[in-house]
Amino acid sequence: MSIYYHKQITIIPKLMHLSISTHGWSVRFGTRRANVTRHSGGRHDASARLPGGFSWRRSSRRR
Repeated sequence: MSIYYHKQITIIPKLMHLSISTHGWSVRFGTRRANVTRHSGGRHDASARLPGGFSWRRSSRRR
């Protein structure tokens, strides 16, 4: 059995969120349609939702 914890804290409504979990933390900047996320392990994610059901996502790791 695994124990998992996740908590999301809104820093600036609809713009900046801090997520804390058992695996680390992350900070998300942006809206529901387009955002950038930075994770505690050095990974960066960027994503955008486009009209018509299309989406774009890019992940990168710090070296």
